[in-house]
Amino acid sequence: MKIIDQIGSGCKRILSGLGPSCLSLVLGLLVAFALRVYRLGDQNIWWDEGLAIWAVRHHFLETTLWTAGDVHPPLYFWLLWPWVRLAGESEFAARYLTVMVAMLTVAVMAPLGRRLGGPRAGAAALWLLALSRFHVWWSQEMRMYALAALAATLSFYALLRWISEPPRTQSASTNAWKPLPLLRSRRLEISWVGATVAALYTIYFSALLLAIQNLYVFIVGLRRTDWWALWRRWLIIQGAALALWAPWLALALPRMRSWSVVQEPVSPGFVFLLDGVLLTLGISTHVGDYLGAVLVEGAVLLWGTGVLLFQARRSGALPQTRDKLWLLVLGTLIPPLMVWLVTQPRMLFYTPRVEARYFLSFAPLFYAWLGWTLSPCLHPQPFGPPGGGRGVGVRAALVLVLMLWALPGHYADRRLRDDLQSMVRVVWAQAKPGDAVVLVSGDRYPLFLYYYDRAPAPADRPPVYPIPRESPVLDVAGVETELAPVARSHSRVWLAQVERHLQDPESVAEAWLAERYTRLLTLEFGHNRLSLFGPAGEEVTADGAHPQYPLFATPAAGLEVLGYDLPVREVRPGDPLRLGLYLRAGPPLVPEGLGGEECFWYWTARSSLPGVMLVEPSGEMMWGTLLTLCPPNRTIYRLVEFPVTACMPAGRYHFEVTAPDGKPVPLGEVQVTHTQPEPSSAEIPHPMMAHLGESVRLVGYGLYRERGILGKQPLAPGAGVRPGERLLLDLYWQADGPVGENYVVFTHLVGTVHNPATGNPVWAQDDHEPLRGGCPTARWILGRLLRDRYELVLPADTPAGEYLLEVGMYRWETGERLPVSGDGADPQNRRILLGTVRVGGR
Repeated sequence: MKIIDQIGSGCKRILSGLGPSCLSLVLGLLVAFALRVYRLGDQNIWWDEGLAIWAVRHHFLETTLWTAGDVHPPLYFWLLWPWVRLAGESEFAARYLTVMVAMLTVAVMAPLGRRLGGPRAGAAALWLLALSRFHVWWSQEMRMYALAALAATLSFYALLRWISEPPRTQSASTNAWKPLPLLRSRRLEISWVGATVAALYTIYFSALLLAIQNLYVFIVGLRRTDWWALWRRWLIIQGAALALWAPWLALALPRMRSWSVVQEPVSPGFVFLLDGVLLTLGISTHVGDYLGAVLVEGAVLLWGTGVLLFQARRSGALPQTRDKLWLLVLGTLIPPLMVWLVTQPRMLFYTPRVEARYFLSFAPLFYAWLGWTLSPCLHPQPFGPPGGGRGVGVRAALVLVLMLWALPGHYADRRLRDDLQSMVRVVWAQAKPGDAVVLVSGDRYPLFLYYYDRAPAPADRPPVYPIPRESPVLDVAGVETELAPVARSHSRVWLAQVERHLQDPESVAEAWLAERYTRLLTLEFGHNRLSLFGPAGEEVTADGAHPQYPLFATPAAGLEVLGYDLPVREVRPGDPLRLGLYLRAGPPLVPEGLGGEECFWYWTARSSLPGVMLVEPSGEMMWGTLLTLCPPNRTIYRLVEFPVTACMPAGRYHFEVTAPDGKPVPLGEVQVTHTQPEPSSAEIPHPMMAHLGESVRLVGYGLYRERGILGKQPLAPGAGVRPGERLLLDLYWQADGPVGENYVVFTHLVGTVHNPATGNPVWAQDDHEPLRGGCPTARWILGRLLRDRYELVLPADTPAGEYLLEVGMYRWETGERLPVSGDGADPQNRRILLGTVRVGGR
């Protein structure tokens, strides 16, 4: 409790230091801006963002008519249309429009909070939205939801000001009613109409604004002496907003389709929990795990609201405070209920599934409410209720700790991956006039076209024909209709298969082209594939291509390096790392025994691996691959891919092109991150030395009992455990020579009693490749120590007794185990025995 008190006191001092000054607001805006531009471009465009770019690449009128049949109104697209022509289509540039909109929303929080509870409430509201992971998330998306949140916040702010300034006031001296300045009243009404219409033209869900605000005006008007004048004027300005929205509805409603993406409706409880987790932590997955955080923040909000009402009653401002709270309560509690209602299956218009983005429009109201309740900690009342002073500081600390704990998770997996960039550049580099690209993508065409048509795309790039156009799935009966017109008009056809299992699971298009053309090129890109079909004997060259990074280097006589493509600068385990090389070779020169006369090989002078290498930070070669250059005297393009494993040393790597008796040509650099640091031998709890096969060594292990949030508890050999517990087993491996194959590790807990679930004496088991496939044995680095974790879960019905802990390796295809020797070896059963575990009763 003392620690919490200290945190609360520190939080209070920090918040008190902010104060209502302009400096605190500027600092809050700077923090908000930094959080929203940090790694803004370090995330691949996703489908909805790609569709937005695809839409605004059309003429302005075409974009508008397309949105009329889409699920969103056009305002965001109207803004994005000129923006991308001004700033460009890169991930950073296109998303920066959303950042600017989001920053305006953060700025509006200051006057909104000030209108609720004074300057300190405004500063608190601004800082809470600035630090909100939920708002940061959607500030970095090329979507319209941040714009909708801005418009909704401005609408609520204008309404709050308008309703707190009635059209007439009473003079204390004459007891007569005098009109307020007409200009101010009309300005507020025009502001509300403009903001509300902007919200309605951004997302259709903004119609909920009118429902909430109508209910709010009705409730407030019940206690007003001028209720009829208030409601009449409200109906007039509301009618003006609807009149401005009506032309769009007249255009859009006849074009809207009725369809649904809802597979199974969710419960109202789940929707409210999702909303709570989003507002508290900005997390949208496994929301049940964060119920405690929601309850904590909910308790802070309710307690602070009670403090506000108590202080308002003492100061005689209870009616005004209650009126403001009504707006915040309605704007916070009604949206999740409406999200649940509109996501229920129906037969009219579009039925969406529950998504986090639908809650964003009303999130600023929640943070304004929360900031208002925390503002008393900045100037506690000497005779206030419990909760002033230290107690309020603790509540503020809890809120800030939750927000700051969650915020780094937003950036944890944010990076650019080479999804389609290399595939597109292969076409750019090697296409010829008269080529065509047939795209089988399962409606993923916006993603492919985003990269394919984005600058610096060649002006003479081949046209793209997305198929199938006539049916959802391509079949043998329809492939002729789809491809024959393309084949008649183009001598060479590139077939880009992106998520081909969705629309061409039988590879019908590939088979049709293979029957009529010669396959000139095939490249695999994970689950995707790119093939080139053309006349027999056709040469595939890159003459006239423009590298992403041009250069001119000659590692050896007769070999020129003209440039390279490197789409990404950071990779993590499992990411593809591809390098595109632009090369030109002189007359054929084939080292003895390496092939025919048409291709030109270069072998590296530094090792037995050929051509192009990935070099680790220490200067040692990590991987290398062969370069084949044909035809000679032409510019050719070679795409090479290197594996990125979890057991590689982290750091800055670079590429080199080498040739015999030549000077290595260094190319671009790439940062390898999030790999496993090499443990030291001193960290091994139970050292040993066992051998598996010819090159694998098991040099030790560690056994632990999982203790949840408390971590893990080390276990000695023969230690006692209970049924239902989870054991963690760390194996420490080392390769003392090349491991030519990928092996699977088995870890078993073997008893003396038959297990009916497995059909053998094995009662707990975890089999997988090292680091769960992140470090295949064929990619092990000689001499590098590797920690490899396994989990053994004891069934609840595990009988009491002694159990053997055995490990080993086997070939996945045959199940054949590797021979073993050394400490704990059981050569007959080809296993290593690590000791025993004693299972007791529950």
